[in-house]
Amino acid sequence: MNGIIVVDKPAGLSSNRVLGRIKHLLGGVKAGFLGTLDPLATGVLPVFVGKATKLIPLFEGLDKEYRVTLKLGERTDTLDAEGEVVETRPLEGLGEARVREVIAGFAGPQQQTAPAYSAVKHGGVPAYRLARAGKAVPPRVRTVHLSEPVVEAVALPLVTFRVTASAGTYMRTLADDIGRTLGVGAHVTALDRFRCGDLFLKEKSITLDKIEIALARNEGSFLLNPSALLTDFLPITVDSAQAHHLRHGRILPLGPDAAAFLVADKVQAVTADGTLLAIGEVVQLPDRGLGFQPGKVLS
Repeated sequence: MNGIIVVDKPAGLSSNRVLGRIKHLLGGVKAGFLGTLDPLATGVLPVFVGKATKLIPLFEGLDKEYRVTLKLGERTDTLDAEGEVVETRPLEGLGEARVREVIAGFAGPQQQTAPAYSAVKHGGVPAYRLARAGKAVPPRVRTVHLSEPVVEAVALPLVTFRVTASAGTYMRTLADDIGRTLGVGAHVTALDRFRCGDLFLKEKSITLDKIEIALARNEGSFLLNPSALLTDFLPITVDSAQAHHLRHGRILPLGPDAAAFLVADKVQAVTADGTLLAIGEVVQLPDRGLGFQPGKVLS
């Protein structure tokens, strides 16, 4: 079983617990997810199943769109509602216009420090383990890019806005930075991810309960063929003999089909029934012909 499931993650479960449930439902098959969501968060969590896990690195740079609700006037140790309040400040004199101005000002490149309670590793140890043990967490700063921050509602102390963010952006850090800029502190109370890139969308996601129902009915339509998502890879269809060569990592001469390709073109090899077999690139052969060099074999 190889493919991708766009899970609509529920609140209250970590991404790892969602992954564990998927593995259990599918009989222990290998699986991995793209883009960690905190337990508090909901929304799009792409889960790659079977040999499709080899494709995860191809999608790690996708931007993501969120709806964020934050509470002003309180800062927590985890930067979200699951943590302990460590600071409170009054909101006197703070108006809606100032809130909208500050949030709009976060468009563009930003320097972010990863939260102490995060999965970022320091010396091989996740930061959240160090934080829970009361140990100092070294700051890890990264450059991220935010676009289209749009405030949807202001009902102080709560503010809801939507934003598109580059890969690796922490919404908890963004909320904290907004609170610092406003001078009152803030933390995330709700977070919903609408999409990962243009491929994994909330309206096409499926809940864990519906996956379980589909499996009970022996239906597998929720499992997406990764071939359809590799839009940057030119397709070639291979027969059984060619598939055998590719499974052993051998270069496949393109023969008369070579005219449609250039050296270094990204290619996906699929079988007659549309199953993704391998991805790789076009290489120059010694006889000056072109061939397909498999990089990752999935089937």
